[in-house]
Amino acid sequence: MYLKKQNFIIETLLTALIIGALSLLPLLEKSVSTALLIIVALAQFLSFWHGRRAGYIFLLIALSINLGYGYLARHSTPSPLGLFNTLALSGVLIYLGGTLKSFRQHQLEKVMVRYRKGSEKRSLLNRISRAQQDIIKELEERVTRLKTSPSIMFDQIRDIDCLDSSQSLSRLLHSIAHFTEAEALSLWVYDKGDNCLKLKMQWGDEKREGRKESLGLKDSIEGWVFRNNKLFTMRMILDYENLEKLNSEHCIVSCPVVVDNQTWGVISIDSLPFIKYSEYTENIAQIIISLAQPALKKALDFEALLLGEEHNEDTGLPQFTQLYRILDQQRFDETAGFNSCSLILFEFMSFERLREEIGRERTLSLQAELMKEIADSSGTSAEIFHYREEERMALFIPYLDYDGCSLFCLETLEMINNKKWTIKEESIAPEVNLGYASSGTSEKMDPDDLIKRAEYLLEIQKI
Repeated sequence: MYLKKQNFIIETLLTALIIGALSLLPLLEKSVSTALLIIVALAQFLSFWHGRRAGYIFLLIALSINLGYGYLARHSTPSPLGLFNTLALSGVLIYLGGTLKSFRQHQLEKVMVRYRKGSEKRSLLNRISRAQQDIIKELEERVTRLKTSPSIMFDQIRDIDCLDSSQSLSRLLHSIAHFTEAEALSLWVYDKGDNCLKLKMQWGDEKREGRKESLGLKDSIEGWVFRNNKLFTMRMILDYENLEKLNSEHCIVSCPVVVDNQTWGVISIDSLPFIKYSEYTENIAQIIISLAQPALKKALDFEALLLGEEHNEDTGLPQFTQLYRILDQQRFDETAGFNSCSLILFEFMSFERLREEIGRERTLSLQAELMKEIADSSGTSAEIFHYREEERMALFIPYLDYDGCSLFCLETLEMINNKKWTIKEESIAPEVNLGYASSGTSEKMDPDDLIKRAEYLLEIQKI
């Protein structure tokens, strides 16, 4: 225990008075045996190391043995005055020894307190230093990533742009995880039938057992994000009590996914290293989702087409879904090599005007008639398809390389320019833009790449 100043003064005064009184006793007039002096000395030594209790116990036991042995062996007893002097002196010395022990412990405790405080301070400084180093490292990594992020992000977004919705969504989650370093992500999509959000896809190692496959719109963070079309972050719990009640402790950041100006779903970051949680992470997730929305819309539209009809009810020609299947099936030959094939896209620029004048069905029939003439002029087994929008058509020509496709497009444009339609006794020449791409010779492309190349050439003609 700690010595207090008041007790120290009282004990000092009492000790001085006792020693002064003992100095008046005739101790030196009576001889004291050497054994008793040794006992007194050892009792004081024990009180210094183990406390007053140990000194008094040792003194009583040792004196009892010494006096008992002297009485039984020699039938001798010490004089009462000598015994009193010995006990009085021993008591004072033992008390002083115990006081010295308490003082020594007090000093040791003060040293230990200073050492403990110093150790805690150094430990705190070490933790702060490590945290600062982690922050500096994170900032350095961000600066380094800024130099390469645009090109990497461009490649990531380009990979997302495919017609397979499952593959597109998987690449989207992978891209978010790559730039945010999230450990687990989940994608929730609105189900109109059950009026709730359902788990569509997960990414990461944390596959939570017993996790709900559906979430209510009013009793979950994801539902709040979907209803309000706003970003959620853990920091918002400090400001909004309703969000604190909805929080299930597994949602760190949630971003809405908008398609056609409507909230389609919600992407949640379920697990994220603490050092990575920042506004940078929130912003980069929103940027990736925003950039991927056009590609995601295209994939979802294609998925909707797959669930629809395979042939156009007005012209009887196959729809775009059939075209994609043909491209995928015939890109390899029997030796697993790429077949030579070409894809030509036609966009009828006067479609809207003709539809107003002669109607939609008649306009589609005229387009189909022109496409059949073009297919017959190719001299091969070319196939005609409707392509996405009604004003676009597609022509697939197998075993035609890039050079042959370029020449065929020039001949086709010449034929279209010479083509005349007589509508309501008025001669009309169709206005058509072409976009084409080939695969299998100098460049081998997948169906997605082939379509993108042809669409690119078609779009740049409008600039």
